[in-house]
Amino acid sequence: MQQTSTKRARGSREKENFRPDIEGLRGVAVLLVVFFHAGLLSNSSFQVPGGFIGVDLFFVVSGFLITGLLIRERERTGRVSFSKFYARRVRRILPAAAVVLLITIPLSYALVTLIQRPDTMEDGAAAALSIANIRFALTTDYFNPVTYSPFLHFWSLGVEEQFYFVWPALLFVAAWRAPRLGAGAALLAVVVLSFAASLYMTDTNPSWAFYMLPTRAWQLAAGGLLAVGAGSLARVPGAFRQVIGQALVIFGWLALAALLVDAFMLNSNVAYPGMAALVPTIAGLLLIASGTQPHGPGVLLGLLPIRFIGKISYSLYLWHWPMLILGGLYLQSTQALAVAPDQTLQLLTPVQAYALALFSIPVATVSWGLVEEPFRRGYIPLPRPSRTVMAGVAVMVLVALVGTSFTVSAQNDLNDLGGGTAQVNPTDTPQPTDTTGPDATDTPDMTTPSFATIEPGDTPTPVPGMTPALTMPTAGPPPTSYAVTNALRPTLANAPTNYEAPWGDHCLGWEPTTVLPAWGKCVYGNPHGTYQVALIGDSHASALFPAVNAVAKAQGWKLVVYLKIDCSFIDMPINDINLKRQYTECATWNNNVIARLKAHPPDLALVTMMREIMNTNSSDGTISGQGNAMGREMSKIPSSTQVVMIQDIPDPWTYSVPTCLSQNLSDYRKCAYARSSGFGRSMGKREAIAAKAAGASLINLSDAICPGTGACPAVLNGMITFRDQHHLTAIFSASLAPALDQKLVAVLNATATPPPPSPS
Repeated sequence: MQQTSTKRARGSREKENFRPDIEGLRGVAVLLVVFFHAGLLSNSSFQVPGGFIGVDLFFVVSGFLITGLLIRERERTGRVSFSKFYARRVRRILPAAAVVLLITIPLSYALVTLIQRPDTMEDGAAAALSIANIRFALTTDYFNPVTYSPFLHFWSLGVEEQFYFVWPALLFVAAWRAPRLGAGAALLAVVVLSFAASLYMTDTNPSWAFYMLPTRAWQLAAGGLLAVGAGSLARVPGAFRQVIGQALVIFGWLALAALLVDAFMLNSNVAYPGMAALVPTIAGLLLIASGTQPHGPGVLLGLLPIRFIGKISYSLYLWHWPMLILGGLYLQSTQALAVAPDQTLQLLTPVQAYALALFSIPVATVSWGLVEEPFRRGYIPLPRPSRTVMAGVAVMVLVALVGTSFTVSAQNDLNDLGGGTAQVNPTDTPQPTDTTGPDATDTPDMTTPSFATIEPGDTPTPVPGMTPALTMPTAGPPPTSYAVTNALRPTLANAPTNYEAPWGDHCLGWEPTTVLPAWGKCVYGNPHGTYQVALIGDSHASALFPAVNAVAKAQGWKLVVYLKIDCSFIDMPINDINLKRQYTECATWNNNVIARLKAHPPDLALVTMMREIMNTNSSDGTISGQGNAMGREMSKIPSSTQVVMIQDIPDPWTYSVPTCLSQNLSDYRKCAYARSSGFGRSMGKREAIAAKAAGASLINLSDAICPGTGACPAVLNGMITFRDQHHLTAIFSASLAPALDQKLVAVLNATATPPPPSPS
């Protein structure tokens, strides 16, 4: 009888505090997200490019509701029951999430490509443990961008659940004496500190700013501040209350208009969250504040269709993304589309994408009715609150273990191709192919390059008549099979992480980096060599490091690297694709490189960079303008240094080679990319202009990467050529050393000053 009375009391309190306008606001938020994702995956003409701000609305609403619930309980009972609070969160969140995960994990295992399978299963395990946001923040970087994981949307749930974990305890301390005053002070501090962190991290590490709680907490806290101030309007004198109410109506409608404009005008080129997140956050606050006014936007938000979507918004959010991702993969497999796999989801037609999005509504409705509501309302009997919490945690740990078991199985799938047990580390020189294994006939023989005999300290200086120190490998017989097997180097599983040495030695600067490593560090080749070579450029230059280093070792040269991702060695302002702003750090880095070169002039400088340059000013977008800007930068190198520019390589660019190989295991030739794509219209033109402007020599390695006149191979001489869309694998890069050695020797011989004639 007591339990029934408690349920009735709780139900009456929930009914008393129920806000139909907030339910409708949830509906608007989830529809923005669903339409954004459907348009994103189909390249539809109907796009809601800023629909991701729906998540910001969810944060504001959650902060408002959760803080209001805790404050009211504190005022009503004089305390906050942590066990009851967390039990409510468990009933509200975990059952539906567990069902979605238990269905999505095995379906993902069956549908995602082989190379993506282990990471995807790990995503599922992280989602179950409410740390998906942390995982994606850690795995989202220049070299390892987030793919279309079917668990990607769990990042926002991770943020909210981490907030739920921290906020009640903080509120307990802050509101010990005065619940609303203490809570307001604590929330204001969170807003200020978190927003400042968000601005800073958006400018320096956008993925962390986007995914992590410390940079998102201000939005939840802003909603909490509104909850603390709720009811204040009722204490204002009547005349002022009427004026404020009318103002709220006006601002509420303006907020709704601003929200919709932002959803359709915001795009991926805007740094987010940062200042841009103010619009949906403030709009959400104004919509909640004005929602109870008679003529405010709550009239629209309270309409039954919108409220219904809001009612099922949590289930709809959980289901729509995996349905779009896995539905897209299934449609591709049934239609047998012969396309690069990274383009699969974008080949969904708008009809397919929006049909999947709309179909997620009835699926979410069923999930809401059979899973979410029964647990939330207590229709399914559960033990007392503390045990409910423990049971919920235990269930999600079990779900995480299911994801982990699928991860192990996925890794075993790769082991069958030789990918899980025999780790292949990046090497400086090509290694001989193992011709003793069962798949030896699948790869032609590659002879290890022979090196000139150079004793330590014996460092010949280039003079006319010098010869290459590496010999070109002899061509082996054509392969008898084009299957992806464990005979390929690196193995398929290791190809995406087959990085060059500077990457692991912290000799490749990241976006925030402006200070060069101390002199004496990041030295390769023959560290005791007297002939000094500098390798300068971005990540494409770093990807060529294994070839350059092999030549330096063979010739006895000292090699010093000056490498920074996305940083073109160019005398003009450029933007960064990740920071989504002017890349000032690159300009500072380049200035520091020039200063270092002047302090320690090398004998030879090798300069190379990606040919796609994101110029800040539209007037700098011409090939000649960019080429001359590259030439101006190279002209700053000390005149005593000989400068050689290496033309950028042909690359697939639009798809990841390892991903493609994992979808074409029987014939890796299907992953070859067209010359028109790899070379483009302006291949080598910028470098030619730059070399001429700087009086530098120019080297082209394209024939070694894309031989002949046909398509460029994804596998060449038994080696996987690229670790992603446009970076060479370290092993294949090392195989380019003999070709680079020959071309460098030819250039150095042609430009070397002849020795004076000997006296007769």
